Amino acid sequence: MVISAVIKARAFIPVALAGAMVLAGCSSEPGPVPISSLSSALAAPSEDSAVTFDAQATCETYFQLDLLRSTVAVGVKDVGKKERRALLVEYQQLLSDLVGTAGDAVNSGELPQQVLTNAEKMQRILDKFGKRDGIDSLSKRQKKLLTLQANRVEARCATAGYALPQENIDARELIP
Repeated sequence: MVISAVIKARAFIPVALAGAMVLAGCSSEPGPVPISSLSSALAAPSEDSAVTFDAQATCETYFQLDLLRSTVAVGVKDVGKKERRALLVEYQQLLSDLVGTAGDAVNSGELPQQVLTNAEKMQRILDKFGKRDGIDSLSKRQKKLLTLQANRVEARCATAGYALPQENIDARELIP
């Protein structure tokens, strides 16, 4: 007796869900709800229906980092010690954000694993510096490695359809 009640209840659940979908469709749409929309509403959502913006967030964070790199490359000779420290902290924060968004983009499949790997390499270089160090503490070799990794991230963003903004291009033209 109990088993037959459970079987009846299990059979009733899809019917109740379909009825609720029909009622919801009738109250919000002026025309009749087609049967195909009911079956698609009850089906499991596909991965194509999920809209993610992880690659966009990653590339926008990279573009901010690139703008900072260009600003630093123009020169920090006239900048005080506190400002140099602040630039390094900002650089480290942007790299931390880049690693986080790159991880999300890689997990969602929007960007390849190399983007995360390159961002982590850049972060390891800057993690060696403490609060007392300024942006001018970077050696030529470290700057070269950062540039190499950054160029790789930029290339992956361009491949994903996110081109370097004009503001960044203009800032690069100011580099001596």
